[in-house]
Amino acid sequence: MKRLHCTLPFVLVWLVASASTALAAEDTSCTGTALPGAGGKNVKAVKLADGGVAAFSGMNINIDGYGRAYHRRNREAGAVLHLCVGARVWLPDGSSYEGSESTATCTGKFMTDLARIEAAGWTDPSVGAVEWYGVAAEGSVKLAGRTIRGVKPLLQKDGSGFYVSPTSLVDKSVPDLADQHRYPNPLRVPSAVLPRSLAQQGIALGSFGVAIHRTQQKAVPFVVADGGPKVGEGSPALARPVSGLAPSDQIDLKSRFAGQVDRPDVLWVFFGGPALPFEHQKESDVSANAQAAFERWGGMARLAQCLQVVPKP
Repeated sequence: MKRLHCTLPFVLVWLVASASTALAAEDTSCTGTALPGAGGKNVKAVKLADGGVAAFSGMNINIDGYGRAYHRRNREAGAVLHLCVGARVWLPDGSSYEGSESTATCTGKFMTDLARIEAAGWTDPSVGAVEWYGVAAEGSVKLAGRTIRGVKPLLQKDGSGFYVSPTSLVDKSVPDLADQHRYPNPLRVPSAVLPRSLAQQGIALGSFGVAIHRTQQKAVPFVVADGGPKVGEGSPALARPVSGLAPSDQIDLKSRFAGQVDRPDVLWVFFGGPALPFEHQKESDVSANAQAAFERWGGMARLAQCLQVVPKP
C-alpha cells in the first residue's frame, strides 16, 4: 500500500501533464473545421481549434482612413480614389445604382447626378440622394418609402476640400466624425478588412491577425480595422511589406495599389480573442500589440505549419 501511495500521484501527474501537452498541441495546430461560404466567394476558410480563422486569398488594397482619398474634384485635386467608388446614388423613383458600376457611369452619370443632388442640399427626395459608404456622412432622406442614411458628406476641417475617409475601427476619444484623426491611417497602420461572415465566428474589430505571402515569406501582423465583403483586403501598410515592398508615408495614383496580389497566394490568419481600443496618439502601439498577439498565437513556427495545411483555393 505504501508503494501504491507513492506511485499513484506520479501516475496522475504524468497523465495530467500528458493531457495538457496534447491539448496544447491541438490548440496550437493549424488543422480545423471548414467554414463553407465564410470569408467570401472562392475562399476556403478554416476555423482553428483556438477560435481563430485561417484562409488563403489575394491582397486587395483598402485605403479607407487616408486623409487624401476623396475630393470633390477627384484626381484634379490629388485624390487617390474617385468619389464614385465610395457611393451609391438613389433616384426619386426608388431605383439606385453603384457609382462605380462602369467607367462611363463613374465619370459621367454619377458626377452629373452628384452635382444635382449637391445643388439641392443633399436631402431633397424629389432630386435623389447619395448614400455614402467610402466617405463619412450624416443625415438621412426618406425616398420612395425607404430611408437612406449617411447622405451629407463631411469635409475635413483643414480647408483642403478633402472629404473624411472613415473606418469601422475608431478612436472613441475623438467624438467628432469629421476629425480624420478618429480613424487609423492606412499608410502607417497595418490593418485588414473583416467580412461579416467572420464576425459571426467571433472575430472582432480591434483584434489581431497576421498575413504572409507564401513566396515572400514575410509575416506581417495586423489589426482588424474595417468591414468588407471578403477576406483579402489590407491597408498599404500591410500590403506593401507582405509583398516585399518598403513602407511609404505617401501614395499617389501610380502607387496607390502597390502590394496588390491578384492570386490567392496570401495566407490570412485572424486570431480572434480580445480586442484593444485604437488611440490615434499611440498609433505606433498598434503594430507592437499585433506583434505581441502574433507571438502569443504561436509565431512563425505555427504560421509555417499553417502555410502547409490550410487548404488552398
